[in-house]
Amino acid sequence: MQVISKRYLPLFDLGFRPFYLLAAFWSVIAIMEWLLELSGSGVRNIGSIPGIQWHAHEMIFGFAATVIVGFALTAVQSWTGLDTPKGFSLMLLAVLWIAGRLGPLVSPNLAIVDVLFLPTIAVVIGKLIVQRKMTRNLFLPLILSLLGLLNGLFYLSAYGRMNIDANTVLMASLFLIVMIEIMIGGRVIPSFTANAIAGLHQFKSKNLANITLICSASAFLLYIFSSSNYLTSIICFLAGCLQLILQWGWRPLATVSKPMVWVLHAAYGWMSLGFIFLGLSSLGILSVYIALHAFGIGATGGLIIGMITRTAMGHTGRKINAGYIEKTCYVLVQLTAIIWMIAHVTTGVWFHATIGLAGVCWCLTFILYIFKYLPWLTRARFDEQAG
Repeated sequence: MQVISKRYLPLFDLGFRPFYLLAAFWSVIAIMEWLLELSGSGVRNIGSIPGIQWHAHEMIFGFAATVIVGFALTAVQSWTGLDTPKGFSLMLLAVLWIAGRLGPLVSPNLAIVDVLFLPTIAVVIGKLIVQRKMTRNLFLPLILSLLGLLNGLFYLSAYGRMNIDANTVLMASLFLIVMIEIMIGGRVIPSFTANAIAGLHQFKSKNLANITLICSASAFLLYIFSSSNYLTSIICFLAGCLQLILQWGWRPLATVSKPMVWVLHAAYGWMSLGFIFLGLSSLGILSVYIALHAFGIGATGGLIIGMITRTAMGHTGRKINAGYIEKTCYVLVQLTAIIWMIAHVTTGVWFHATIGLAGVCWCLTFILYIFKYLPWLTRARFDEQAG
């Protein structure tokens, strides 16, 4: 079956290929539908789930978590030297993902398909990590399992089967994804920066990184369980300051002439802002949606477009170098975040026009990605190596 995959279905040679494309495509669909919702002409109740919750759910589970799955299936093979699903088995995982997206729109009972997807991926990669005794990397399947649990809780809440706040579950899911980004970003961003700029001196402290990680996790937990108190705001502000200090040690300003590294620093910079906004929200000064979109658009969207271009180039045997399309995508994602922030302080017709412009920038980003990378990801590597 592996031979058939490599000869006839290069799309299923490695996990990043189908899941990067699926995530990019679905993010465009989800944002376009949300823009229709805001204009009053969208599907107001999707599979009995309110439109705003469907939008948030799909951007978290249909987009961000899907990219993490593609990254995980690819990275775990590199970490362990053991094969992750490919060929027919990878095709089945992609079919399971598609069924998870469409099933709940047909019947609430089919939400179970979506709920099972992330735990299935967690088991697949967890077995390989355990087999190689790489306990340091067990955080990835564990977090994917937690995301699967939160996905299940969301559906139970949205369908009225459990008396919990679906919005809180979605917020917790986003925070968990941001924690993945903090853990992985803390490893790869300073490394990519040092590799891109010869002789660069960085300040890196394992103790500072660990304290920042713990403080960030504490800020998220406090906000989930006690969003409006002074302790929560203080820990959020502290996490924002520590994130800024940590990133400054990686020398972000030195990457201005290196777009494929600059985009990761620009995205990670939203981490500090996100925590500061979260602290201000805890004090009742700002809406929590500003913080959530700093994390969701600026940090998550920016890191994703940076990583899915870089890894797709590398794993298809191409030189890692940003061309015109990549640079345009990087700028568009940052513009999306900035314009969304501006939209939040506008009113009336200007709000709809500005939020619409932000949505257009996002859609253009991933349409451009699909335009360039679809041929690459659906064809075998030109160097005839696996991947």
